[in-house]
Amino acid sequence: MKRRTFLASSLGLLASGQALALGDASKVDVVELDIAGSLSRPGAWLHMLYEIDRVSSVEVADEIPRIPPSDLGLFDHPFAVLTGDRGFDELADEEIELLTRYIRYGGFLYIDDATGSDQAGDFDRSVRRMLGRMFPTRPLVSLDADHSLYRAFFFIRKPVGRVAVHGVLEGVQLGQITPIVYGRNDLSGALERTASGKPLHPVVPGGDYQRREAGKLSVNLMLYALTSNYKKDQAHVQALLEDGRFR
Repeated sequence: MKRRTFLASSLGLLASGQALALGDASKVDVVELDIAGSLSRPGAWLHMLYEIDRVSSVEVADEIPRIPPSDLGLFDHPFAVLTGDRGFDELADEEIELLTRYIRYGGFLYIDDATGSDQAGDFDRSVRRMLGRMFPTRPLVSLDADHSLYRAFFFIRKPVGRVAVHGVLEGVQLGQITPIVYGRNDLSGALERTASGKPLHPVVPGGDYQRREAGKLSVNLMLYALTSNYKKDQAHVQALLEDGRFR
């Protein structure tokens, strides 16, 4: 069962009696959460999908939809992202409820702090407030170095992005999986490209090497999202992937 099919079938029928549409369930995509004040970086997530397509046999989409957290269309997408560099208003109760259901039914959320700061800012405070409402008894925790996300495809020694100021990722743990991951090194800033494919932001301090490491992390995030809810059985990953080299 593909993860998108799992999301829709887990949700079942809506109150109106209508089932969720599955869309093109054969392709993996990324959806941006459209929250007032958040950033939109479709070029970053398209590059992420490009790298996944290049190193694996996973079929990927060629567009990045952007929808509000109140939209039931969220359940059509296995991987959601929230990117920001400033604080945002509290979500409505209905939006918090829908996001929580999305996570509990198998969705994955990556939150990307694009400030590049080593200090907690307004975006960080807004994120922690939102997650505290979603899962009040499950706070963000640092992901240990042996977390399976760091080995989902590439071996990741340290998570990096446009900057490398935070040495760990954080996440919300539900049982044996981590369906919400929070990174504070501006991963999307390292991935973002112009229409011609040229990197849009300088990466410091590691330059091109650090940008490649950020790309590897993005691949791991998606592969972890696609496989983590199969009771930690990772054996099927080899059936999904082909040998590939990250250049």
